Amino acid sequence: MALLLAARLCLPAVSGQAESAAFTREPSVVKLEREGGIELWTVRAKESSVSALLARVAELSGCSVDATTAVERAPLVTIALERRPLGQLLEFALGSAGLLVELDDSAAGTTIRVRADHARTETADQRASLASAAWGRAAARHPRHPAAASARLAQGELAELRGHTEAARERYLDCLARTPASPSAGEAYLRAGRIAAERGEWNEASEHFRALANLPGADEYRAVARVELARATLALGDAPGALYILDALDASHPCREKTELTARALVRIEALLAEKRFQDALLELETGAQSFDPLGARELPRLRARALEGAGLAEDAARAWLLVARAETAASSAAAFRSAARLAEETGDPLAVLFVAREARAAGFGACVAEVEERARTQLGLEAPPADVSPAVEARLARAEHWLAKHELERAASELEPLFEERELLDLAPPARARLALGWARCLAATGGVDAATDVIRRERERVESSVARAQLDRGLAGLLEEHGFFERAADAYRGEY
Repeated sequence: MALLLAARLCLPAVSGQAESAAFTREPSVVKLEREGGIELWTVRAKESSVSALLARVAELSGCSVDATTAVERAPLVTIALERRPLGQLLEFALGSAGLLVELDDSAAGTTIRVRADHARTETADQRASLASAAWGRAAARHPRHPAAASARLAQGELAELRGHTEAARERYLDCLARTPASPSAGEAYLRAGRIAAERGEWNEASEHFRALANLPGADEYRAVARVELARATLALGDAPGALYILDALDASHPCREKTELTARALVRIEALLAEKRFQDALLELETGAQSFDPLGARELPRLRARALEGAGLAEDAARAWLLVARAETAASSAAAFRSAARLAEETGDPLAVLFVAREARAAGFGACVAEVEERARTQLGLEAPPADVSPAVEARLARAEHWLAKHELERAASELEPLFEERELLDLAPPARARLALGWARCLAATGGVDAATDVIRRERERVESSVARAQLDRGLAGLLEEHGFFERAADAYRGEY
């Protein structure tokens, strides 16, 4: 009764009017207990102000509060929590008022940092980070709860969404190590295996997919696990083993769903090609092409070209590779044009070679087939081909620079790599050639580090004679070094010393 009376005395008189969010209204109960070195909080409040609750918590805990003005505008909160950790208390109480809270521990003590939850203005990456932290807290608070495995799986999925594949892999493996028999284990095995496959770590991928295929209670993953296991087996050099897995899968789990049918067929065709069973691969392509889903159908032209070439049908293969070159872009197109020109030459048809060369030049890849075209023109008694048309090359360079500006490095690299490899054969002015080298160096810096980028610019500087282009390279490299925090090296680069 005394506590209740004291609480009532602390409450200000209220009128029948609705109170504003800024009105200071004390919570009924804020109690701190310490048990085994752990602080447990009990709070009961009905339509109390956040600022009053924070002030009382800070007083009892000794924490300092760093809050924005959003606390003053926050709505009144109603909560009833018994013996909860401070972080959980604040997350629940302030979250219900549209606020985000963080406990910042330092040598000087703990600071409670509070700000508004800007859900509409924050980026998707920021929201994913907050969601991952919330799942992490849930798993840490209740490590033995059945939902803890789902929390760890969700953290991995969010890490994948943000592009942090190594962190995602660790979350999945942690989920499997802690709760190998949980309902989340199947998805964790599948995702961990696919990450390993993307990184070319096929032994690890094979282990995950094999474990998933034999996981009790994971019937919905049976088929996909075996398809992925067949793909990993093929990547490890065992094409007969991959075909055996697929045959057994078709016998035990017949499928009519288009996406899964496509996945099975693509792995089977790749295995047949690896076994040099080119006619069987062509038959598989002809009989199964109509049932492929749109994503898998994109692979058909390249697979057909490989099968035709392997079967020794050079004329048909040349036409097939030309179709691939038209459909794809950048480095893939360059290789396809080369294959088409080479096979056309093998057929002894110089006119077919010139047809391929004309297509390649129109697409900006004339330099890729220049030697084959020159031999075909000599055979026909024609003049030497003109230099590669620079407007097409310039357009590809500008497109790559556009992707660089948007930080789409993979797309930019797909344009820049073939251009840089063929730069000696391209009709590029020195400034454009310098732009090409700088663009490719920027891609290399993101994947191989600034030393690899510096080597590229150094070698290119030695080849160009234009002082303007050299200065352009110097400034570009210096800017790149500054972006990565190498300011002393950047100062040397501005002087051309690197």
